[in-house]
Amino acid sequence: MNKYPINILWSEDDGEYLATCAAFPGLSAFGESEEEALKEAKIALELFLESYKERGLPLPKPVRSSKYSGQLRLRLPKSLHERAANIASHDGVSLNQYITNALNQVVSSEEARS
Repeated sequence: MNKYPINILWSEDDGEYLATCAAFPGLSAFGESEEEALKEAKIALELFLESYKERGLPLPKPVRSSKYSGQLRLRLPKSLHERAANIASHDGVSLNQYITNALNQVVSSEEARS
């Protein structure tokens, strides 16, 4: 068993599930279901591993999943901090909730473009 995680997402462009492996940027596999995409990606990954070994190439280190605390420290210009705090207060939410909502909108927009 290998230690390389496989990511699966829906591809609107292709109309299928897409499986990738961050350690091997050229690796991708498709399937009509998540299970099929995963099965195809596992086959492709084994072929990548064999190819690396046959060519004497060092294997990349597996990407490790990180545990996130949900906390971060963010430095802002004073003027931006003040403007954001004023908007949050006007909206009746905490500054933390305001920033979380704003960041969620940006991240969701980026994910939709992918």
